[in-house]
Amino acid sequence: MSVALFPHQDDLPPLPLPELSDTLERYLRSVEPLLTADEYAHTSAVVTEFGREGGEGEALQAFLEEKASNERNWMEEWWEQFAYLRGRTTMAIHINWTGVMPELGFEIDNVGAAALMMHGLLQIRAKVDAGKFEVESMRGQPLDMHQFTRVFGMSRVPQEECDELVQEGASRHIALMRSGAIVAVPVYDAQGRPLALPHLKAQFRAALDLVDKSGLEDQKDEYGTLGRDGSAEGARCNVSLLTALNRDVWAEQRAQLLVDPTSTESLHLVESAICCVAFDHASPTTKEEIARLCLGGQCRDRWFDKSFTSVVFENGRCGMNAEHTPVDAMTMVSLFINTLNGLRETVLRDRQVACAPPPALAPGLQPPKLLRWKLAEPAREAIETASVEVVALASDVEVRHLDFAHYGKSFIKRTKLHPDFYMQMALQLTMWRMHGVCCATYETGHTRAFYHGRTDTIRTASLESAAFVAAMESSTATTAEKLAALKTACTAHSEQVQRVLTGQGIDRHLLGLYIAGRLTALDPMPSIFSDKAFKASGGGGNFRLSTSNVGYTPLIGGFSPMTADGYGACYAQLEGRMNVIITARHSCAETSACRFRSTLVDVLCEMRSLCLAGRAGAIDGASKL
Repeated sequence: MSVALFPHQDDLPPLPLPELSDTLERYLRSVEPLLTADEYAHTSAVVTEFGREGGEGEALQAFLEEKASNERNWMEEWWEQFAYLRGRTTMAIHINWTGVMPELGFEIDNVGAAALMMHGLLQIRAKVDAGKFEVESMRGQPLDMHQFTRVFGMSRVPQEECDELVQEGASRHIALMRSGAIVAVPVYDAQGRPLALPHLKAQFRAALDLVDKSGLEDQKDEYGTLGRDGSAEGARCNVSLLTALNRDVWAEQRAQLLVDPTSTESLHLVESAICCVAFDHASPTTKEEIARLCLGGQCRDRWFDKSFTSVVFENGRCGMNAEHTPVDAMTMVSLFINTLNGLRETVLRDRQVACAPPPALAPGLQPPKLLRWKLAEPAREAIETASVEVVALASDVEVRHLDFAHYGKSFIKRTKLHPDFYMQMALQLTMWRMHGVCCATYETGHTRAFYHGRTDTIRTASLESAAFVAAMESSTATTAEKLAALKTACTAHSEQVQRVLTGQGIDRHLLGLYIAGRLTALDPMPSIFSDKAFKASGGGGNFRLSTSNVGYTPLIGGFSPMTADGYGACYAQLEGRMNVIITARHSCAETSACRFRSTLVDVLCEMRSLCLAGRAGAIDGASKL
């Protein structure tokens, strides 16, 4: 990234490497509520052996110290490689996440909605490219903005064993997807200026007409014209389904596509596009439907490799499917919040233009281009395989939306508690009432106070959160004791958050130690990584409860559970309400996103009553003094 865009980048400190003794001490404390007394005693001995002077931990820490002394972010390359690019499973459902846009507040068709969204995104892109996008900060200190330059024109390209990220920074078109076809749609004029709203609408309408026409041409066979060699050439081939395959299989299929010049050109136009825009035939009426369809649905017309696909439905509702490798979710949330803020101004000024029928294509503008593909029989079979497998995977994810309208962050703040910490404790109590367990819990925390910082794990499950749950479930605990336990748990969570924000998290350090062990060919690996506590506390991504706070925004998002018997819970907290997207797997008989939702409602209402009773007691007690 050019320093000229965000000059403060050069002043950001390097990502710290925590002290080994500090991480091991906090690790032990984090696993204690998850283990029996005997298991904890065993783990304590394992950790002590790992961290002893002259032991394996000390040698691996020295390896990391050497790396950190030569790199401004010692985890950056490893995180991208080992958390994402080396993963071989499908990214659809497992990695990509879903986003739901708020309603625009007036009736608009799909072409108008898509044009409005693209109009706003292009303005934001121009600000990012010019370095005029407002630098985000935390307590007055600037945050790393590197991720904002990795959104537009970015694709994850499959390669054998390890994928790569490829970005076309000068891209001037988007890839429109509809009915299995893809159209390259120019969205800039010959002078490199973003198209005005009417011209965007005209381009999108023309592109959809091309798709409709291609349906008539290909009606004899889904793949178009069959050749003597068994290959098929056409437009409505559902090639996007290949991006839902196992990554090595997709890499092999992609290599075959590159053999043919027609497919090579089409593939390049998709991968170099600014983004994808999918025109979906469905007309969802609820946020829950939009979240489910954007996460997977039928999994067609979604190029899962792109940094994001904006999904526009027939009734003008919008959402997205986003890829996690180049950017974290909050970067996308920030971009789209700024886009929506800009759209409000556009709509107020040009509402008639936004809702008017699209004009004819303007002379001199490059018209949309329908992409064609030549597919050998193995490619067609791979598309069929992907279709069956990914739809089964998507169908297994139960997606529920909780529109909690009883209260929001305003009430929580009046109780002198932090809204995020409060919600995390509510989720802990909900999990206990659902399954009677204190389980490994992931909450996303960022490290953007440092150069190229990404994320680390805030481990919500703690001795203090377990004590809060125990107090709430006790038949003898008083209101004062329950409220005190809640406050203590929130304080402990706050301390965890601060450690992550200051680069002192546990999980990235443990991952670094693990990778160092692999790279130095330790055999066997240190027992800390095979000990039951490592997996039980989330090691290797085994967090049974995976959570994320997308802030105080009207946007909501969601993701599938990390484990087969787990839950995903993504929430946004507004002044007087809260939105939560909850996911679980239908194939697990023990879990239910629907029951989790209803239990969470009960818990949140009970916690409000607790806070009100505590406040009334405090006032009553003060009046007697």
